[in-house]
Amino acid sequence: MEFIPGLARWLHIVAGITWIGLLYYFNLVQIPALKDAAADGSAAGITKHVAPRALLWFRWAAVATWLAGAAILQENFISAFTLQTGYEGIGIG
Repeated sequence: MEFIPGLARWLHIVAGITWIGLLYYFNLVQIPALKDAAADGSAAGITKHVAPRALLWFRWAAVATWLAGAAILQENFISAFTLQTGYEGIGIG
């Protein structure tokens, strides 16, 4: 069971990269593409097929990042989120 903290840290990093990468995708790629697609009437394909899949990955990447971060905190989880002395920076973010 010694591998669990390393696995949690790896999952936290990979899921965080996925989460932030999808955020940039939405803001820098999909939104301008929807604007261009709306101009020629082809936006329905993007909003019907692409956006729901991307949002599913975005949602679960956020959940995985949060849960892996909580696993990394382990016994310090309660101290961090109740803003105990020495853990305020973690709890506030």
